[in-house]
Amino acid sequence: ALTGVNGAGKSTLIKIMAGLIQPDDGQRVAQKDIRIAYLPQSGLTHKGCSLREEADKAFEFGYKLTEELENIGDELKNGSGNQKVLLEKHDKILTELEDSGFNRRKITAEQVLLGLGFSKDDLDRNTEEFSGGWQMRIALAKSLMVNPDILLLDEPTNYLDLEARGWLEKFLNNYKGGFLLVSHD
Repeated sequence: ALTGVNGAGKSTLIKIMAGLIQPDDGQRVAQKDIRIAYLPQSGLTHKGCSLREEADKAFEFGYKLTEELENIGDELKNGSGNQKVLLEKHDKILTELEDSGFNRRKITAEQVLLGLGFSKDDLDRNTEEFSGGWQMRIALAKSLMVNPDILLLDEPTNYLDLEARGWLEKFLNNYKGGFLLVSHD
């Protein structure tokens, strides 16, 4: 947890950790290929699609990996490139996809959204129909569904009721990655 009085720089520090801003001094160092998800305190809105479609955007990395698998498959079929290297890369991507939960994305999305207080009927509603607090719940859900190596959450409980806070606590207790939480709760 990151604690400090209002204005001490908690949000600034977490943005530096997320790689969104540069520090005044020193440097940010992160492991190569590490996946970091960042949830700001406020200001996120979603529009132009259903809640279900917006949630699916959290799995963009998986779609990119799937496309890369298809390209490798084409190269293998055409006999171009180093076959051994291509097969090793193919295996690495398959493992990464499985570990990320991409193949379980629809079930995961529904579980996370319902856990954060959305109803099954909400899944097909347009995202612009949701208020600001619900917009932040959508953003929180997407951050959790990305299943990153490191999860940076800046005041994630600001817009959550007691039930959703309890669900988030259980989720984080079982989370396999690292996370940093800034919260007044």
